[in-house]
Amino acid sequence: MAEGVNQLDKVNGTARRWRYRVPVQRAAIGIFADRMEQDLSTAGISENVRQSLATVLDELLANVVMHAEAVRGPVHVHLRCGDAELVARLRYCAAAFDPTALAVAHLPTTIASANIGGVGIAMVRAMTREFVHQYRRGENHLRVRLPL
Repeated sequence: MAEGVNQLDKVNGTARRWRYRVPVQRAAIGIFADRMEQDLSTAGISENVRQSLATVLDELLANVVMHAEAVRGPVHVHLRCGDAELVARLRYCAAAFDPTALAVAHLPTTIASANIGGVGIAMVRAMTREFVHQYRRGENHLRVRLPL
């Protein structure tokens, strides 16, 4: 088990599922990403899908680490791989924050016109089939779906 990241892997019929607990620390995101890459590679998930999911989850976890208010405990990440899609769910205790409600960022047309930051959520939207948020019982719940 990777340092600082707790993981449980289980197989249920044709669906494969993984659960992780990621501490709310920047260094833990990299440890989680390495562990997830290993797990999904072993399960036969294509490199393109693994890279897309890693990019999306890195952005969402970094936003929790850098911007979430009143965070308590780790971020719970649940992955489910079915026949046609990979679904990731993130759950964490913090003040309510809905990243899906943020205005759509205008992406730069050239590197020279780009500013650092501000495009992560736009990138998540572009890379996923679904990106939704709910706030229930003091917890933020995010769900993203990526096609296989």
